[in-house]
Amino acid sequence: MHVLTVIRAIAVVCIGLLAGIYLADRASAVARATLDVSSFVQYQQTVHVTYVKVMPPLVFGAILAALGWIFMVRLQWRGAEFWLLAVSICAIIFIAAVTRAVNVPLNDQLMTWSVAAPPANLKELWAPWERVDAIRSVVAIGAFVMQTLALCFKSSGTPPSSLSREAA
Repeated sequence: MHVLTVIRAIAVVCIGLLAGIYLADRASAVARATLDVSSFVQYQQTVHVTYVKVMPPLVFGAILAALGWIFMVRLQWRGAEFWLLAVSICAIIFIAAVTRAVNVPLNDQLMTWSVAAPPANLKELWAPWERVDAIRSVVAIGAFVMQTLALCFKSSGTPPSSLSREAA
């Protein structure tokens, strides 16, 4: 199996899983809004304990695999595969940056809250997390679509000049 094929698969699977997790979380936002504050804190703390282990490897895997992919097709920089991939990489880096800037500090704060005595202004404190989560969900789905489309325009990863010499 060609290394480029494996890297493409890893990149698409990682961003696909991220997009799926974010989409599922957005779907549960309606249910979260109906929880009383103590139940909300308990639910979010439970989710956080699981996701804090899963999300960093997925995000780094998505970035590293996409960077490996673009490196391997860099000589076809005029093609659709390259540019779709470049935009998806920017999207994934954006997701990582806003997550680190907004969601991670709020998650850290969440883990200090008591289920028995949650903050009185919990909804106001949590509102930025929900806004960023909605944004990164849309961006992750867009990055997944771009990488999927990039597969439709995939090159061999071999420079065009090498292909013509091999054919001769």
